[in-house]
Amino acid sequence: MARLQPLPIDAVPELADSWKVYLKALGFVPNSVLILQRKPKLVKALAAMAAAVWDPEGEVPFSLKRLIAHIASKAHGCSY
Repeated sequence: MARLQPLPIDAVPELADSWKVYLKALGFVPNSVLILQRKPKLVKALAAMAAAVWDPEGEVPFSLKRLIAHIASKAHGCSY
């Protein structure tokens, strides 16, 4: 059992824009981020970083980013 349970996605209304970043990139909001919403500044910082990594105007093609993320996740036993 987790020490801290994830909060509902609508628990902190000011984070609505941050959820859009995760929903666009992953299709869901990870439980780890739902737990972190107890500290909204952390969620906003992580969402900003995720948006920068997945920026379609970056030099690395989106498909390669997805492939790298998939391989890294599988290598670490992570389903993200």
